[in-house]
Amino acid sequence: MKKILFSLILAVALLAPAGAAYAQETPNLGEVVLDIAIVRPFHYVIMAGGVVLYPFAWVLDPLFRDDPELLKEELLTRPYKCAIERPIGKFDC
Repeated sequence: MKKILFSLILAVALLAPAGAAYAQETPNLGEVVLDIAIVRPFHYVIMAGGVVLYPFAWVLDPLFRDDPELLKEELLTRPYKCAIERPIGKFDC
């Protein structure tokens, strides 16, 4: 009885991570094409605009008493993550 219980617990422990891996959905071909053809180039344009606007916004930042880290996050870091680090076919950024 103990061997059967131990074998069952071991089997569940070994198969549980595999089930979690299969639960992740992979993007279909349409999502990949949409991402490569339209969404990702749009994010590159937004990232380039942020790079161009950041020095001007950084100079004007003390006048408006805004947070410089928030400015950096919104104009540089977030567009970079959406354009470069985001997996192809995933649209959450």
